[in-house]
Amino acid sequence: MSAGTTRAGLRRLAVPAALISLAAGLGSVVAAPHAALASSQGASSISAGDAQSCAIERGKAYCWGDNELGELGDGSTASSSVPVAVDTRGVLAGKTLTQITTSGGHTCALDHVGAAYCWGRNDNGQLGDGSTADSSVPVAVDTYGVMAGQALTRITAGVWHTCALDRAGAAYCWGWDQYGQLGDGSTADSSVPVAVDTSGALAGKTLTQITVGLVHTCALDSTGAAYCWGDSSYGELGDRSNTGSSVPVAVDTSGALADKTLTQITAGWLHVCALDSTGAVYCWGYNAYGELGDGSIGFSTNSSVPVAVDTSGVLAGKTLTQITAGSVHTCALDTAGAAYCWGFNAYGGLGAGTTAGSSVAVAVDTSGALAGKTLTQITAGVWHTCALDTAGAAYCWGWNGDGELGDDATTQSTVPVLLSPQAPPSVTATAGNATATASWEAPVFLNGGTLTGYTATAFPGGAACTTTGATTCIISGLANGTTYNISVVAHTTAGDSGASLPVTAAPPGGEPVFTSGSADTAAFGRAFTFTVTTTGDPAPTITRTGRLPSGVRFADNSDGTATISGTPAHAAAGAYPLTLTARNKNGTASQAFTLTVTRAPAIRKIPTTRARVGVPLKLTVRATGYPSPALAESGPLPAGLKFTDNGNGTALIAGTPAAGSGGGRYPVTITATNVSGTATRHFTILLPQRRRQ
Repeated sequence: MSAGTTRAGLRRLAVPAALISLAAGLGSVVAAPHAALASSQGASSISAGDAQSCAIERGKAYCWGDNELGELGDGSTASSSVPVAVDTRGVLAGKTLTQITTSGGHTCALDHVGAAYCWGRNDNGQLGDGSTADSSVPVAVDTYGVMAGQALTRITAGVWHTCALDRAGAAYCWGWDQYGQLGDGSTADSSVPVAVDTSGALAGKTLTQITVGLVHTCALDSTGAAYCWGDSSYGELGDRSNTGSSVPVAVDTSGALADKTLTQITAGWLHVCALDSTGAVYCWGYNAYGELGDGSIGFSTNSSVPVAVDTSGVLAGKTLTQITAGSVHTCALDTAGAAYCWGFNAYGGLGAGTTAGSSVAVAVDTSGALAGKTLTQITAGVWHTCALDTAGAAYCWGWNGDGELGDDATTQSTVPVLLSPQAPPSVTATAGNATATASWEAPVFLNGGTLTGYTATAFPGGAACTTTGATTCIISGLANGTTYNISVVAHTTAGDSGASLPVTAAPPGGEPVFTSGSADTAAFGRAFTFTVTTTGDPAPTITRTGRLPSGVRFADNSDGTATISGTPAHAAAGAYPLTLTARNKNGTASQAFTLTVTRAPAIRKIPTTRARVGVPLKLTVRATGYPSPALAESGPLPAGLKFTDNGNGTALIAGTPAAGSGGGRYPVTITATNVSGTATRHFTILLPQRRRQ
């Protein structure tokens, strides 16, 4: 069974009752969970998970690798061998992220105010949002219960559960709990955070670090003591037993840890390692592949108490500063920024240039991508490992079947490779005559480098254009009538990005094609110009049929364009339908075109009108203009008369002045309105007062 197959199989697997026995035989492969560590670059953080990796640059998250369950957080389930931006349109809008952690099929992050967000797989509530629905975009971890008002300082993602610390040093966990790994004294799953029990070993303790294993969890307190809870079938709780616990128990300090002050702790698949204040490392738990690093290997060498990592080889005289546990391998950094790994290595996760496992530390290769580099952070996943250097550049090595090394490939590497910068996003391409104009947005994640330019390339053929910073350029020399896939690569001092997702552009064939609109509007008495444009090779000749308004003319420019221009005059108003025809040796194209001339309203003169009580009256009001103006009346009318707009530029004042209407003069104002303006006309209706009999 291949590594890729076992990973995919596990992701679709319901939580198995015999998980631990399956794990022992490598029948299922899962991510190596660990806490996220802030790098020396301030806001940068990197985390290697199952078949995916994630990092933070400038407060934003980027992920790469497998995305079957939405763990890349970009709103899709499409995998990527180069970094893609985590979606920031929802709960992450306006947020600045400081830590990131990924494992199994989900990813979590903290922002600068201590709020937590997760995305990806959620079948056991590991996203912590109160549901068990997967999400391909970040969701906020619930803060209505035990975490109400708490600001988090650390977060760590496991395969099926997640844990965090707050500023007061209290721990919270959520997700799967069959083995008591949530630490609240129960084995009940929870889709919202629960508080880790503090009535026993943690009474009065302030926790400073937390790390999640497969089905166990460990933490350090402010005095440098370690505590673990959950399953202990292989001694991963480190308390000299193989008995699990649903509440924290103290890691044994009667042996290797006697008088030691621990400064960092990291949980792998079924083992745990810790770093002390002198730079020495100790591990306990499962050791079938030498992941404890003490020179022993095999199931019989599992240890339920801490053992010291061997320092007789490459670690002789070294002071270690960081430690990270993968699924069945472990890695560390020393004070010089050099990396060392030990344990399982079938896919090159130790980074030493071989696939031979080792029960003692081996040096990660520095003859290639890491030549002259000083590493500041290291993170171990299932079969791969990643690290950051002092410039914030990321490197990865090991299995790469899902693109988790982020180097725009899917070939495993036994030595470190440089992560590709983010490809330019939001690429578009507009076709022209034998050209395509490519445009894009500047990438943000540059893997610690500085942008130096871009290249946009069209395939087939490979025609390209380059810029030194502009986010648009024109690819010329294309064949009309051919559809091209166009992608853009960013060039940086940290290397080139992968190619962006391709977009298509199809420069038109040699036959004429109209590219301008099919309508235009001009105002009476105002000069205007409309340019008719076409494509075709050679440039088409353009003609027209149909009547033009007075004052307007049509001219072919002999370059594939024509001009309709002038000043509409005299009686010009209304819609003028035209037929435009473009011709060259390759064919003919026609376009129906409408020129609309608008005209401001004018109301024809209305004479003083005499009316008589009891005698019907009908008075028509007429207005000109285009479009036909709306007519309105203001001023009192004699009782019995009514004003009606006919909707065609005319209106009617009609009716029979009623008996009792007051005699005299009735001043009336008519208003005509259309899109081009307003006109008014005043007149008077005279109604003689009826004589009394």
